[in-house]
Amino acid sequence: MAPGQIDPAVAPLRRANPQRFREARPGHLAVVAMAGRPWFIGRICDLSGPAPTDFARVLNIDTGDIERIPAPWIVELMGDGGLGISRSLHR
Repeated sequence: MAPGQIDPAVAPLRRANPQRFREARPGHLAVVAMAGRPWFIGRICDLSGPAPTDFARVLNIDTGDIERIPAPWIVELMGDGGLGISRSLHR
């Protein structure tokens, strides 16, 4: 993949709904894609807001690293992963 190129595997997702990140909430699993890096699946830890200039903290499922990313790098949502259930069990 060339620098500045979005992974061709996820380019159709970005084209289908370039504003998908506006629907993201903490707890969602998300496909994250950025220029020059392979895409990954991450769990959104927190999101500063729905604007294109906002950032999200995402747990990279593959590496276990917390990454701070621009919100528009969230190209698809995969559900909340049951986060609401686990929160209610800890009360």
